Amino acid sequence: MTAMQSLTAAGLDLSGLCREPVFTSRCRAESHQLLARELVEHDLSWRQGAVDTAFFRAAIGRCDLFVLRYGAEVEVRPQPFNDFVLMQLPLRGSASLLCDGVALEARPGQLSVLAPRHEARLVWRRGCEQLLVKVPRSLLQPARARLLDEGALTADVDLPPLFQLEGRQGARGLRLLGELLDQLPGTGDEENPLWRRHLEESLSMFLLTHQPAMPRVGKGPVVSRSLAERQLRRQVDKVETVIQAQLTAAVSLRELAAACGMSVRSLSNLCQRCHGQSPMERLRNLRLDAARERLLASRDLSVTEVALDYGFTHLGRFAGYYRERFGELPRET
Repeated sequence: MTAMQSLTAAGLDLSGLCREPVFTSRCRAESHQLLARELVEHDLSWRQGAVDTAFFRAAIGRCDLFVLRYGAEVEVRPQPFNDFVLMQLPLRGSASLLCDGVALEARPGQLSVLAPRHEARLVWRRGCEQLLVKVPRSLLQPARARLLDEGALTADVDLPPLFQLEGRQGARGLRLLGELLDQLPGTGDEENPLWRRHLEESLSMFLLTHQPAMPRVGKGPVVSRSLAERQLRRQVDKVETVIQAQLTAAVSLRELAAACGMSVRSLSNLCQRCHGQSPMERLRNLRLDAARERLLASRDLSVTEVALDYGFTHLGRFAGYYRERFGELPRET
């Protein structure tokens, strides 16, 4: 673990954090059990490579900092968590992160933020070592209240499920983490509680003010940045691809959300935000569009045959939906 006891590629001094491990292990079951107790309940799948787990932990005020490696490549599926935000920074190796349809690749020095209350799938590649920071929700709440009072945030804005801090934003985040690490015992600054509290508040304010802004829900101007737009576009494209693949299949809302890699709530919010429709309304309208194209292309097909092919088992409802969308009955088309 000597690589983590000096300056890393991210420019952080981890010597205060990596003095003594909480545990090391070469056993899969033991590693899973101990990490679930220390971090959060999760499913863990081991892939290629030898198990060589090492785990370091320190608390700075109300924030918990960890350094972790598995040795082998692993897939981690944490239980949705409500009481903290997780910052992840690869020190060596790389990881892929997927949360509610947003996918990111994380490499050394790239700071990613995983927001609470979302399902996630994390793949740590062989040899990956990461710095993890748990920022409790109790720290974010007063910072959020202050920003709301100042008009800097709207009540409907929350942290995206997953985002990455790039460029100057990433550099600012790394500087803040460096200041936090300086508060560890043996670094000379640990006896300054007022400064430590200021750093905690600054980290919370940083997360809320440096997140990629997403389009606002409801009235008001759309506020977005290029990274947020790319993430949103990826989500929308994935959902559209999945829905298109389900045009002729019987599928429930829960099954549709699972196919998109999202929760039902997140899928519903995304469809309402981008289309003003529920997911099943979006599916129905795309089925109607496909049915119309087929009727126009093949005049010898019966309306019943086309309706059944696209999942409309009640012909009267199909005709009603069709007329509402296109202003004419299917037989007239």
